[in-house]
Amino acid sequence: YKGYIWNYGCFPQTWEDPTQVHMETGALGDGDPLDVCEVGSKIANIGDVKQVKVLGVLGMIDEGEMDWKIIALDVTDPMAKDVHDIEDLYRFLPGLLHATFSWFRTYKVPDGKALNVFAFREQVQNQAYALEIVEECHTSWRKLVDGVITDKNHNVLNTTLTDTKFCISQEEAKKVIDDKQKSVSASMEPKMTRPQSLGDLTNIAPPVFESNTADLTGVRPMMTIKRFCTDLQRKFPHGSNDLSLLITELGVAYKCVGAEVCDSPEADFSKLAAFSNAQIHASLASTGLCCLIFSSMANAQMPLEPGVDVGNYIVVYDPLTGTPGGTLGTTFSVYYRKSAPGKEGDSSDLLQRTGYEQVAAGYCLYGSVTILTFSMGYGVHSFMLDEISGHFVLVHQHVTIPSNGPVYSIDTVVLRSVSDGVRKFVNELEEPSRNSSFRYEKNIVANFHRVLMKGGIMMLPGPNKTDLANFLGVAAPLGFIIRQAGGRASVGKRPLLELSAWSLEMSVPMFCGSEELVDRLEELVLGHAVPEKNRVDLTLLQAYSN
Repeated sequence: YKGYIWNYGCFPQTWEDPTQVHMETGALGDGDPLDVCEVGSKIANIGDVKQVKVLGVLGMIDEGEMDWKIIALDVTDPMAKDVHDIEDLYRFLPGLLHATFSWFRTYKVPDGKALNVFAFREQVQNQAYALEIVEECHTSWRKLVDGVITDKNHNVLNTTLTDTKFCISQEEAKKVIDDKQKSVSASMEPKMTRPQSLGDLTNIAPPVFESNTADLTGVRPMMTIKRFCTDLQRKFPHGSNDLSLLITELGVAYKCVGAEVCDSPEADFSKLAAFSNAQIHASLASTGLCCLIFSSMANAQMPLEPGVDVGNYIVVYDPLTGTPGGTLGTTFSVYYRKSAPGKEGDSSDLLQRTGYEQVAAGYCLYGSVTILTFSMGYGVHSFMLDEISGHFVLVHQHVTIPSNGPVYSIDTVVLRSVSDGVRKFVNELEEPSRNSSFRYEKNIVANFHRVLMKGGIMMLPGPNKTDLANFLGVAAPLGFIIRQAGGRASVGKRPLLELSAWSLEMSVPMFCGSEELVDRLEELVLGHAVPEKNRVDLTLLQAYSN
């Protein structure tokens, strides 16, 4: 498009920080000021300065970067006395917000670029949320001009901000410009570049895995996965047995992976990961229960087996994490399809779906013992592979995480880059009176397992890819499990499971563990703990499934 359907400008003294990941979208800032769409009736001229009333904000993801669009109204506009929040805009200017989404989604298509996507399930956030974004971006701008953070694409020398150490005189500014002009060659300077996605920031090294399962050794119950799932499903006479069969088939795949890991302790990780990916895919593709299988390692939809029925479940799995010679692990997540039955699913069955929509999730650890922990929505249950019988047998029914606990896990290297609230929270945990236990490995599943069993909190605050969790393959399933165990999972500003993926590669900050600790972190980050809808009643869950 060559024209705008509103007055388009920006807020001065704001900056979308390209080094920080937004907690609720998993996207880096685009390095620009906050864009503003002023929807008043008067057409502005280039260079006009307007005082506006903030109404809401649209969360656009532009080529992997967070590009907020503030919706605002000129305070002198005739509508200003009646329009106070984004909901009012639907009454006074019906269709405008729909047209705004359409405009931003497609405006780059004529240049041969892809459609833009949006966070928050393509919903415009209200005034209160928009003002938080404005405040965040102003704080980032303040840190930039004060030299607290630096960016290679921005020179903060100025002649007007007298309270900063980078303020210079008019004469000095003229000299800087003159010197720059002299240094410019006849050819155009190379364009400044910045990371286009989280994946550009860093290479992901294979994590290290360690299992802490001493409390499970020697426990030899006789309840197998198949029997347990079938007995649970029988309590719901109108339900289907398909989900039980799917979990059982995953257990078979994990036994094969565990055997390969045991037989090849010195094998290259990539070969083990490829074997695990192929084995899990083959087991799922032949069940006739799936309409879509997605491997987060391959970042691709895996084909269903020809001639097999198309089911109604979507399975996302991360086939292998860890390092050869140590313990390894996998995660999985199950959704029920949204698309029409009878045919293969597509990306619409995964995108823009909240974590609450999962129907099952779990992880498997391969080490001195092989443990499969999962939830089908009625508590968390842990099974150990019995080497004699070859069956997974129940060792811990209704795993419950304590409301508080000693374990905390965070990569201390990233503390200098995290938000002030996270840094204050870690300082509180390190106070001698807390008797906290710091345990951190380069493996999210190992850290999660320890926190789940002992109580505490696991933190992946970003901003680098290695310090975030892939939403579909890791964050959503682990968040589902911790919630079913009586804990909480948050991105710092809202419950993790409220989020929906805007892309298959989306990664997010993750803070999960004991309820009291996650509440306290949110208080320091946001100013208050975030109330979570539909809190899990563990007593009710146990009553249903016992």
